[in-house]
Amino acid sequence: MVIGPILFLLAILAYFLYILHYAYSLYFAKIEPLTLSEKKIILNNFPVYKKLSIRQKQKFEYRLLRFRKDKQFVFNGEIPRHDDMALLLSATATMLTLGLKNYKIPAIERIIIYPDQYYSKITRQDHIGEYNPGLKTIVVSALHVKQGFQIPNDNKNLGVHEFAHALSFNSIIEDSREARFFKKQIDKVNHMFDSSTFNEKLENSNYFRAYSRTNMHEFFAVATENYVETPEQFKIEFPVLYALIGSMLKFDFHQPVNRT
Repeated sequence: MVIGPILFLLAILAYFLYILHYAYSLYFAKIEPLTLSEKKIILNNFPVYKKLSIRQKQKFEYRLLRFRKDKQFVFNGEIPRHDDMALLLSATATMLTLGLKNYKIPAIERIIIYPDQYYSKITRQDHIGEYNPGLKTIVVSALHVKQGFQIPNDNKNLGVHEFAHALSFNSIIEDSREARFFKKQIDKVNHMFDSSTFNEKLENSNYFRAYSRTNMHEFFAVATENYVETPEQFKIEFPVLYALIGSMLKFDFHQPVNRT
């Protein structure tokens, strides 16, 4: 008669111990440092990393490792070198949040990677990348993520584009002073995007690719790509917008050491 309650208490205890073990492994367990080959990948694909101070590099590496450990990476299809792809995507997220205090991006829980473009059951179209806020999921084509790093100044980087979408949504769901400020600046970008004067300037410039005019969300994502890849030109051609995005990310890709 006593066995039932005892088994129940043991089950509760086992579940409690499992939660403690999971929490420890997630937040307190030692994270292995980046290997030399991983650092080489970062050096070859992230020019801004070379400009960082020693302290910033340490901060970058820790946050990258934390992000890679905390998020779920799901690979569909034949994709070589899973670890390298997870590294590239984690480094991209880290690069965009290096100036922020809250860098974990709770609006992202998983990242799904396909070999090439894929068919979305939601939109019923082929895609190379998308962000689903409801599922807190980024989906990308591995081929196009890699292509985003092959030419570092063509203002096309799929990883940056999709993470920019996630950061925008994250400012809505995260309750912090930093998130509220980010959202306030997003609203200013939105107001600028709706301005006829600004649109006339866009039409007279070929700095942003045509896809940026799809809607406000795509404009912000494309502008973030430009901010990362050609900050000097961005600052010259659209100084007000450049300053807005800089205030949101709290990081200057042109002179990173002077901003953090």
